[in-house]
Amino acid sequence: MSAEQEKLNQLNQQIEDVLDRLRPFLQREGGNIHLERFDLDTGICYVTMSGACNGCYMAESDVSDSIEVLLMDEIPEIKHVQLVQPEGMSFQDMLRRLQEEERANAELSEYNRNRNN
Repeated sequence: MSAEQEKLNQLNQQIEDVLDRLRPFLQREGGNIHLERFDLDTGICYVTMSGACNGCYMAESDVSDSIEVLLMDEIPEIKHVQLVQPEGMSFQDMLRRLQEEERANAELSEYNRNRNN
């Protein structure tokens, strides 16, 4: 095994260790995160979201606001974390998912209003 491949394997394991600490929070909401690959040359870590997180309109901001910050803080070789949309997710699927989330948010807001009265 080359030194570069060994370094990549070590980094992949470090990334998985960080993601393992994040997974319980995502899994509580019915989602998960997966390492697709890490590009040693560019420093870009590619991840996908699955379950409830797949196609969620918040997934991109979760990656850029939280996951990227944590990974970059703990693994200096990471320069950016890129969310990869899984193949097969059509525009209609994403639109339907957004509408479902908006409806759920409206129901939660209504519940909170009624609870506070």
